[in-house]
Amino acid sequence: MADSTGTLTVKVPGYPQPIQFTDWTHDQLYHTVQFQAGNTNEVQAFIGGIGASIPNGTRVLSLVDTNIPRSGDNGLSEGWEALVYSIQIQIVREWAVASNGQPQLVDTPLTGGPPATAGQLSRPAHTGGGDPAYLAGGALFDFLRKTYVRFTVNQKIQSEAPAEKYPQGSGISVFGTTTDLEVANNGIPSPRDARAFVLPIWLRANIAYVCKLSPQAAYATLGNGLTDWIGAAHIVNPNFGFDVRVDLVGLIKRPVT
Repeated sequence: MADSTGTLTVKVPGYPQPIQFTDWTHDQLYHTVQFQAGNTNEVQAFIGGIGASIPNGTRVLSLVDTNIPRSGDNGLSEGWEALVYSIQIQIVREWAVASNGQPQLVDTPLTGGPPATAGQLSRPAHTGGGDPAYLAGGALFDFLRKTYVRFTVNQKIQSEAPAEKYPQGSGISVFGTTTDLEVANNGIPSPRDARAFVLPIWLRANIAYVCKLSPQAAYATLGNGLTDWIGAAHIVNPNFGFDVRVDLVGLIKRPVT
């Protein structure tokens, strides 16, 4: 029996032609970068696709880090388009590595010592801050208040603001009864609580796009709010930091493969 329903299309403000539902999906492009305690350098998200080194680090980007097949400075791949309605930023994890090592995706047991001379620990984001009475430490407060975000397409600014203006809209939400348990989020981890643009940001093939994360002052260091978590006290010469993921949420067009 022949299909007589036709092709459903919709006109979207900010896009020059009707969108066919068969070509587009509501989805996200995402990319992860790395920061270390004391960093002052700008780090660019969406630079480097799957298999490249994580920006500002050495480990290889995996599918949980990014889903872009090629670097954003080359634009989207042929046949791809995106209409971005929301930029969402979250700290994926805080990490500590013994002996000034570089973090990997997989944690490894602490060995040697005590204190340990090898191994890696990760944990969810904690609030942090400079209050000496707050012993858990954490990166979120420092990251949100010091980081300026600028998203550009073809070197033209499409959105800019402090990092806290881009709530993450997803993530862990925990209820616990122990005083040692903390999970901090950039906003409520619900899609309803993400920031939404009235007009989308249009991404196209071969037109560069990038999200620049720029600390306006050095991130906190050991003993100054960021890294005072208990596990780190048992590690020799720990290297501390955190991973940040940027999500571009909206309508995505991918060619059929």
